[in-house]
Amino acid sequence: MERRAGDILVVGGYGQVGQEVVRILAPAFPGRVVVAGRSLDRAEALSRHTGAGTRARALDVTAPDAVAHLAGVALVVMCLDQQRPSFVEHCLRSGIDYVDVTASQASLAAFEQLSPLAAHTGSTAVLSVGVAPGLTQVLAARAVASLDSVEQLDLFVLLGGGDTHGAAAIAWTLENLAAPFDVYRQGQLHRVHGFQEGQWVHFPGEARPRRAWRFNFPDQRTVARTLSVPTVSTWLCFDPPGLTTLAALSVRWGLGRLLRWPLFRRAMTWLALRAHAGSDACSVLAKAEGHIGGRPVTQMASLQGRREAAMTGRVAAEVARALLTAPRHGPGGVVHLERFVAPEPFLRRIAAAVPDARYEARAAA
Repeated sequence: MERRAGDILVVGGYGQVGQEVVRILAPAFPGRVVVAGRSLDRAEALSRHTGAGTRARALDVTAPDAVAHLAGVALVVMCLDQQRPSFVEHCLRSGIDYVDVTASQASLAAFEQLSPLAAHTGSTAVLSVGVAPGLTQVLAARAVASLDSVEQLDLFVLLGGGDTHGAAAIAWTLENLAAPFDVYRQGQLHRVHGFQEGQWVHFPGEARPRRAWRFNFPDQRTVARTLSVPTVSTWLCFDPPGLTTLAALSVRWGLGRLLRWPLFRRAMTWLALRAHAGSDACSVLAKAEGHIGGRPVTQMASLQGRREAAMTGRVAAEVARALLTAPRHGPGGVVHLERFVAPEPFLRRIAAAVPDARYEARAAA
């Protein structure tokens, strides 16, 4: 049964992630999904292709009249990065529920500050909705749930070089490839650099371990707070493994400094959009080290699938469905995904809905 009536506004709805959100939600909520973005032509094309009463709307969230497009909207799914939180603030002030897939640390921090406003108006904003951040955090919650105490948490992300990634996602990855960032060690922030420290990881079902490298996903700082874990790190690798090695060598050779130049980064983004190598694998794994009854235990939780954009879209659509249909318990607010869903059933739903996906939770041997 639907809890909230009104339109479902998918901003950036014709992008890689947005298309997946629209594809899933349109038949479930016929006549309510609105594809929005700066290009009305692209929004209309996707609306016609999707059917189910899907509509199109030209919308620039940075424009002064953007708030006018919120009339009659019950939920916004944001599939674009934003420089300022003003549009999000308008949504929450209007009592509109909100879902965001951004991986920008600055944006997440700004949105968190709006939690008192959301609680006051009764709206709910769910952040960290995707793969990383997102599934990594839910897997982390699942891994630590059975431990009496947790000393260390490592999150691993595998992305396929043969997958189709959006230009914004590629540009963000390149920008952060060698970036300095902070991680929690024993409860204190320490400065590290991307792709300058590696760790081996063995994803379930694979014949051999892979080398993964530190990367600036915001999930590692979020779960340190939300799950009260003193030491958290996130590690990234690519398929094929040679692509991971090439990235690490490029950072060592100084490519990271060049990627700080917008012109060079745009050129590399253009190249990455056209060069595909490897599979479309997308896997995430959480490894929590702690104790049960005084005995040291390592707990693992993993989700393996394909196509990062499809997995992100599925996660966003499931959160949107829950906001639209589930009874509301207590006031609204701004929460991260691992605090919005029950990890085990949520992970099983995602695994059942994503082609060739497999979810597993176990104690390490």
